[in-house]
Amino acid sequence: MIKMGRQSLVLAMMISPMMVNSVWADEAALTQRIDRLERIIKGQGLVSLLGRVDQLQNEVQRLNGENESLSHELEMMKKRQRDLYLDIDQRLQEQTAAAIPTPVPVVVPDVNPVEETVPADSTDAIADVQPEDTANVDIVSPPEVTPVAVENGEAAYQSALQTLRSGQYEQAITALSAFPEQYPQSSYLPNAYYWQGEANYVLRHFDLAIVAFQTVIDRFPESSKIADAILKKGFSQYESEQLDLATATLTRVIEQYPSTSAARLAKVRLDRIKQAAR
Repeated sequence: MIKMGRQSLVLAMMISPMMVNSVWADEAALTQRIDRLERIIKGQGLVSLLGRVDQLQNEVQRLNGENESLSHELEMMKKRQRDLYLDIDQRLQEQTAAAIPTPVPVVVPDVNPVEETVPADSTDAIADVQPEDTANVDIVSPPEVTPVAVENGEAAYQSALQTLRSGQYEQAITALSAFPEQYPQSSYLPNAYYWQGEANYVLRHFDLAIVAFQTVIDRFPESSKIADAILKKGFSQYESEQLDLATATLTRVIEQYPSTSAARLAKVRLDRIKQAAR
């Protein structure tokens, strides 16, 4: 019995170091695996972070590109706005110049009235004058005075033009829109509709501009503004990207009014349409 106990004790003493070494080996292997997993996780986080940084850089570059594009478009819009203002100002000056009547020279005859006295004995001579003797005498009748309309709306029309000239386009549109109702028989009606279209065109209200210009075309075909109205209708269609309609309208200007400034401007815009289509 004593011998068997000793053998068991020796065996236990031999096995214990082996078990301890095995536990230590397992713990070391586990630590290595944990370290490897941590490195993998950290590596993946870094890769993800780097990817995110790349995405942000690309986004910044895209936004910079869009900002440059928007800046360019803004400059183009400002230039177009200046061109429109200069155009409308020039037309207003032409309108004002056309409205000023040319002074008519008045010829005053150089006559010195002489006071004559009739002798007392000449009454018989006057009595002898027969009615037929007066046939050769030119009788000057006073000129006929053409009645002028009491209110043609000229003051209201000129006031609206002045508002337009000062750049108050919304207020000008309001005044010009009310003009046809206030003065339905005014000779300024075609011009009022035309400038209403011009103001809407400057504000890029192209649909409203087309309506105003079309009113001039339909209702006042004999107006001096008809060529410009057709031209600006074509410009409005162009700005609304109705290129086919704009082409037809501008071609009409060239065909019907070939020797006008409107025809030259129409040709320039048609050339631009053709270049953009290439």
